[in-house]
Amino acid sequence: MDERIRVLHVDDDPAFSTMAAQLLEREDERFVVETAAGANDGMDRLDDGGIDCVVSDYDMPGRNGIDFLEAVREAHGDLPFVLFTGKGSEEIASEAISAGVTDYLEKSAGTSQYAVLANRLANAVDQHRSRRELEASRERLSLFFEQSPLGVVEWDENAEIVRANGAAAGILGYDRAELIGSSWERIVPDDDRRRVGERIDRLLERGSGFQLVNENVRGDGERVVCEWHNRVVTDADGAPVGIFSQFQDVTERRERKERLQRTTARLEALFENSPDMINVHDTDGTVIDPNPQLCEKTGYDAAELTGMKVWDLDERIDPDEARTVWKEMDVGDRRRLEGVYRRRDGSTFPVAVHVRRLDMEGEDRFVVISRDVSERKAREEDLAATKERLDTVVSNVPVVLFALDADGVFTLSEGRGLSTIGLEPDEVVGESAFERYADQPAVIQALERVFDGEEVSIVQRIEGRFYETAYQPVFDDDDTVSGAIGVATDITERRRRERELQRQNDRLEDFVGVVSHDLKNPLSVADGRVELAREECESDHLDSAATALERMDELISDLLQLARDGTRVNEIRTVSLADAVDECWGTVETTGGTLVVDADQAIRADPGRLQHLLANLLRNAVEHGSTGDQPTGSDAPERDSGSTGGRAEVADDTVTVTVGILDEGTGFYVEDDGRGVPEERRARIFGSGYSTAAEGSGFGLAIAEEAAEAHGWSIAVTESAAGGARFEITDVDVVE
Repeated sequence: MDERIRVLHVDDDPAFSTMAAQLLEREDERFVVETAAGANDGMDRLDDGGIDCVVSDYDMPGRNGIDFLEAVREAHGDLPFVLFTGKGSEEIASEAISAGVTDYLEKSAGTSQYAVLANRLANAVDQHRSRRELEASRERLSLFFEQSPLGVVEWDENAEIVRANGAAAGILGYDRAELIGSSWERIVPDDDRRRVGERIDRLLERGSGFQLVNENVRGDGERVVCEWHNRVVTDADGAPVGIFSQFQDVTERRERKERLQRTTARLEALFENSPDMINVHDTDGTVIDPNPQLCEKTGYDAAELTGMKVWDLDERIDPDEARTVWKEMDVGDRRRLEGVYRRRDGSTFPVAVHVRRLDMEGEDRFVVISRDVSERKAREEDLAATKERLDTVVSNVPVVLFALDADGVFTLSEGRGLSTIGLEPDEVVGESAFERYADQPAVIQALERVFDGEEVSIVQRIEGRFYETAYQPVFDDDDTVSGAIGVATDITERRRRERELQRQNDRLEDFVGVVSHDLKNPLSVADGRVELAREECESDHLDSAATALERMDELISDLLQLARDGTRVNEIRTVSLADAVDECWGTVETTGGTLVVDADQAIRADPGRLQHLLANLLRNAVEHGSTGDQPTGSDAPERDSGSTGGRAEVADDTVTVTVGILDEGTGFYVEDDGRGVPEERRARIFGSGYSTAAEGSGFGLAIAEEAAEAHGWSIAVTESAAGGARFEITDVDVVE
């Protein structure tokens, strides 16, 4: 601090001013005296600043000393002002005092008066400075009190609140006026008052300070945790006159601390019990703390791992590269790495490693969490191999596979079929299907339908070839169409075969027309003429002719049935097998034959074609299943594979025909107890035109086989339990 005292001496006598300045500076080395010739000059100098006190004469031209004093008081407040005048009187002294003069001194002869003047000036300046410093201190204290971010409370000697700043009122939830005069008990919970009261009593007795963390009750009843710093203020005799307290709400800090403690406990438990391998190492790569899982997985104990370098554990780590990476990491940064750990026995296993840099109690540390990924690596290798195989398959399938995104843009185009239309795999990826097929309305319509969620199949022409394309929408989890996939199969050759088959069918239809019209009509005429001839005469030749005509009619009927039905089925329905058998039995000339039906189940079949199959099998059994005396050996007639269309000529005894469901539930059978079919002839019995009876057409069993194959069934002949013929029809959909 600058201890100089800058004195402004104002007097209209320059010689006197100069002398007085020298004498004052001689009396006190702190004095630096400046002079001014009048009040106006003195005001100008004061306005420049830096003056600690003023000495002024009274009788001066212009403004006298009292006028000057009043001007100083108005402009510079309580700046020390000593009226030093040779014209003294009680009136002037009274007026000076009224104007606020600091001191009044009359000039006299000699130099001793300057010692008095110097002393009074020094005292006045010292008092002024002390007063200003006290005021500044009080102002600073007041500013601190009011503006402190901490709560500040002033208590009296009875521990009642005298003052509280805004922060204190805010923390405690009161208006400041409500707190004034309140005891400490108002803000302390009942269950804590005894402890706090004892601390306050000790504080007042010892006249010292103390820190306290306790709960406080806010004005709204909520409890908060506050940290208090308290100091007793004493008088000169050491008696307490008050207490000043600073405090803050540490509720959140305490909660954070408690959370941190809980987190620390959980982390410690996690470290010890984690299924992952964990270690902590320093910036030199030295392992400081390994967890039990790391010890178990590597075969080392904790003592062996502690102090080991991380690159001795992970063979993929290069020490120099690792140090560079660690140096670039800031606190909190993470890195993910792939490593290979070496076990104590020398074996290795792949790991996924996560490294994080932390500040642990002021030390830089790296926490390493690693996991054995042997199984994942194996799965990835299997997946890669599977993908490679799948890519090979996709690239070589004889179709075109493609995928579209939600905008109809190709994202995949694969398959060997691409070569037939002059494209390479993925050549159209990125191209819009809507633009590529803009000239094919049917394709555009199909695309629009598939993006509306429909499955669509169309035939489209691409580069001169025909493709059957099946479009399948792809849905997101929210059932929104996110794209489409498709398979396009080249059906050019199939269409050619279908057209050829259609031409053959047309020719067959023409043939059927010729047979049914051009042969049936002359046959009817011949039959009619034979009947007319019988009326005119009797002749064995006419009977032979009638038999021949009847044989021709049967042949033509069976031939037409084969030609018309072919391998078609019209409508598949659930049909009662027992009902179908009964209905067919009524159309067969049974000549006393017996029918046994052991079939309660239904089957899925075309009713009309099923009737053809059953009628021919039943007719065949009745016509060729007689158990009467027949030739044996090479002279025995073969079983007829055809139908006569009329009454069967059988012996007096009758045949029993049984229809039932196969034990495996895969179909049904038709069997008889007649002569049966020799094994060497079973392979050709279903041939068209094959017959062992003079009256048979040879088409009956062929019609049965064709009806079975039209359904996708199989038919075979074997021997029945009674030695007769047994026809088994399999691959049938039997309804339980």
